[in-house]
Amino acid sequence: MRKLVLGAIAGLMASGSALAVQGEVVPLEYFATYAAVADVGLSPDGEHLAMRRLTARDGDYIIEVYSTDDFSADPVRLGAERMEVLGVSWISPEYLLVSFRQQVRDRIEGVNQGVYEYKRAIVHWSGEGGFRALDDDVQVVRRMADDPDHIIIRTAGLNNSDTIEDLRGRSIGRVSTPDFYRYNVRTGRQTRILRGSSRFGNYVLDQEGNPRFATELDVGTEEVSYFWRPDPSDPEWREVMRWSLTEYDTYGSTGVNVVGFDPDRDYRAYVLAHNGENTVGAHIMDLRTGEYVRTIYQREDVDILGPRFEPHIDREPELAGFSFYADGQRQYAWINQEMADLQAVVDNAFPDTRNTILNCVNNCAQMLVFSQSAQEPGVYYYIAGGQPVVIGRSFPQLMDAAFGREEFITYPARDGLQIPAILTLPPFGEAPYPLVVMPHGGPWVSETRAFDEWATVLANRGYMVMQPQYRGSLGYGIDHWLRSWGQWGITMSDDKDDGVRYLIDAGMTTPDQVAMFGWSYGGYAAFAAAVRQPPVYNCAIAGAGVSDLDVIQRDFGGGGIQSELIDEGYTGMSPNEFAEDMRIPLLIIHGEVDQRVPQYQSQFMIRALERNGIPHRYVELPDADHFSNTLNYDNQVTLYTELTGWLANECGMPTPQNPAR
Repeated sequence: MRKLVLGAIAGLMASGSALAVQGEVVPLEYFATYAAVADVGLSPDGEHLAMRRLTARDGDYIIEVYSTDDFSADPVRLGAERMEVLGVSWISPEYLLVSFRQQVRDRIEGVNQGVYEYKRAIVHWSGEGGFRALDDDVQVVRRMADDPDHIIIRTAGLNNSDTIEDLRGRSIGRVSTPDFYRYNVRTGRQTRILRGSSRFGNYVLDQEGNPRFATELDVGTEEVSYFWRPDPSDPEWREVMRWSLTEYDTYGSTGVNVVGFDPDRDYRAYVLAHNGENTVGAHIMDLRTGEYVRTIYQREDVDILGPRFEPHIDREPELAGFSFYADGQRQYAWINQEMADLQAVVDNAFPDTRNTILNCVNNCAQMLVFSQSAQEPGVYYYIAGGQPVVIGRSFPQLMDAAFGREEFITYPARDGLQIPAILTLPPFGEAPYPLVVMPHGGPWVSETRAFDEWATVLANRGYMVMQPQYRGSLGYGIDHWLRSWGQWGITMSDDKDDGVRYLIDAGMTTPDQVAMFGWSYGGYAAFAAAVRQPPVYNCAIAGAGVSDLDVIQRDFGGGGIQSELIDEGYTGMSPNEFAEDMRIPLLIIHGEVDQRVPQYQSQFMIRALERNGIPHRYVELPDADHFSNTLNYDNQVTLYTELTGWLANECGMPTPQNPAR
């Protein structure tokens, strides 16, 4: 296979990478447009390619299906009149799974209960027969390459529109416990393969589609138990191990995750776990005993973040390696040499971008690759016979834009902790640059180097952007995470301020040319920056931010199993309690129907500022929820206009590319 794979794409070596042309300051409207193409996917038989395509800069997506024999021919186009197409993927050589969204109410009904409802349907690539809707609670567990007429789903047959009458006669156990089914994509018929249990969750399936591993949460003891089913034809589950949710200093935020099985010895599982170390590593566990057999790969500096499976979609893919980010770059620890060689060939062909082999067929004689970098917003290549063809660009309107130059740095916090950061230098001028600190949301998430639209907007307007991976950011081990507990607005904010001082000392910026802009937890950080003394920033822009930690604990903890983690971790300084200390201009932006961080979090801060007679500006984004895919074209134009205007005027940080009004 290796010779076939490498020979089939040898022509790539001469193709080079396609970077966006550098140079211009582009209108903000160019950045406000959704990606022109998305969800590009190759069919498992290699005959077709499907994608979502944007119909207009402020329009909706449709689905287009092309023949791989002739991309110049008119595609099949599929759309929906009353619902927005959110995603499309192949589930068999002939059928597509499509996800939709529809706004069904005008107001949110509570935290994480928004105005939108989501639907999924199956459709033949030709559109014949129309869309066949799935029940709203259906989870598509996996596609079956060896049985293309079927997929594995899990469902209890529930829909958002179900009434009491619809549920009458069904037991609470059956309603709340989905079963596993083999679902026929041609006919819609389903055959149950495993009755669900109210005990279990987080099922892992073997290569044949049989649920073989599951976890059980004991609310009383706050323990997670791991169960294995030695015989897929036997309903008996055997306990493997258990661990306590409260042992955060041992198991971190991720616990022990089974990501696959050894194809030769299915009693051995590939797991991601700390296994007594600060960082997450990849290990092999014997499920008969719960003992670790050996460590495959583990680093001292960063966590293993996830598995990487083979991209083959015309056969059942096997685990090929594990991904991690070191020095801000995505890297892999391979256990499959053929996959390592294939990735190396692609990376050599496109050396200036981060390249993902999305899928391939016929031993990768046909392949789909997505390439992206700080200078390339995203380009999809179809490769056959060693020749790459550009299928589409994510943001073709930015081809002539001036992008920033991205670097990865580390700097010491005042207590000695090393803080990684992504730094984007503007393409114009020279240091010292005006600086915008842009902390990520979460805060317990990972952030990696890739094309970042918000950082690019700012760099294109002449600003240097720092994205600090402050304590609490995941991917850097237990210690880096635990040091954030109870430190909201305290040492977590120190980390951001210390990054500013580091860049000032390095001559990269000056004390009078610094601002903070963030969203979600980043919005909280901007609120905190506005009231902390002495001021480090000229101004702050808080998007969808938290201002009252007591309320967010109540909303997110809710007395459930995770309440202890939230109660201990989400504590620190509530900015609205210190509003009277604010001495810098503050811009507050929030979505009208934000369900994750409800708008009242911004209103708490606004009322506190008004009580103290402190000037500020509030901007509401109509119909916008919390996440970026709900910020429509008009919302994003408003966001970018307000952001850049605030920096140039109220912040006193104009640039030649972003002059004051």
